[in-house]
Amino acid sequence: MVRKCFLTGELIFFAEERAKRPFNYKKIHVANTPRQFCPFCPENSNMTPKEVYSTEDKLIKIVPNKYPFISRNDETHYGIHDVLIDTNEHDEKLNQFSYEHMTKLMNVIRYRVENLEEDENIEYVQVFKNQGIDAGASQSHSHWQIAALSVIPTRFKRMMSVLEDYYIKNKNCYFCSLDYGDRIIEENEEFIAYVPYDAKFPYQMFIMPKKHIHNFKLFNDLQLSLLGRILKHCVMRLDTMYENISYNICFYNSPKRDFNEDSFHFYLEIIPRIGHMAGFEFSTGCHINSVLPEKAADVLRGIKI
Repeated sequence: MVRKCFLTGELIFFAEERAKRPFNYKKIHVANTPRQFCPFCPENSNMTPKEVYSTEDKLIKIVPNKYPFISRNDETHYGIHDVLIDTNEHDEKLNQFSYEHMTKLMNVIRYRVENLEEDENIEYVQVFKNQGIDAGASQSHSHWQIAALSVIPTRFKRMMSVLEDYYIKNKNCYFCSLDYGDRIIEENEEFIAYVPYDAKFPYQMFIMPKKHIHNFKLFNDLQLSLLGRILKHCVMRLDTMYENISYNICFYNSPKRDFNEDSFHFYLEIIPRIGHMAGFEFSTGCHINSVLPEKAADVLRGIKI
């Protein structure tokens, strides 16, 4: 079975038999950084740049990335690269956070997105989380990254163009028009979590606000609380399936200007790192997914949390 990603145009080949392939390479266990050497633990704050923001209780803080891929001093592309340290506890993971802590985390992200967009040089803010070594995390202590850019990435421009064309043709937002079918995992008053029809990865999930909202900074306090709750639940489901699984969380937020508010809809993506992209994917831009979205949703929905 082959499906085409609506947003990017990439082809996805669904091949369930590939999940049965034997693997002869041993998975090497990578030990966590000992707390005494961890730069994100509060007693080692001298290992990181001075914080730019912290909550009153000091449980969550934002610091400049010590090894940024972009900076205010870049001669070609101005930018800001933050690290958001979301817990003081060295071994605590997002799926273990309390609902209160998740709400606090969502509030901190909202504050920083709004704060960064006040910079006249910034056009686009990307929020993401790399959890685990297979997801690209260089530190085992839970954290996020926030990158504020003076340019809008090319892939994101294409997505905006596709959504704008859909809106012009259908007089409605693409995401507001979706039929989720039997791919819904969980929902609450404000958000819905589901496996996309054109999922590129096994057990990939989207979380979408039910109301048409284009930017994270526009969520009210209740919405942030409910988003934190459903996000925690989704990650708990993954960790129940595969203990200590690596995953990425990506926010898809509107740029600061020059876009159609009626066509762009904020969403959040969770990408479990099960298997790896290989030669076919890199050489063709296509994806191979060993789990049909409908089956993935059924499995995720059935996990008790």
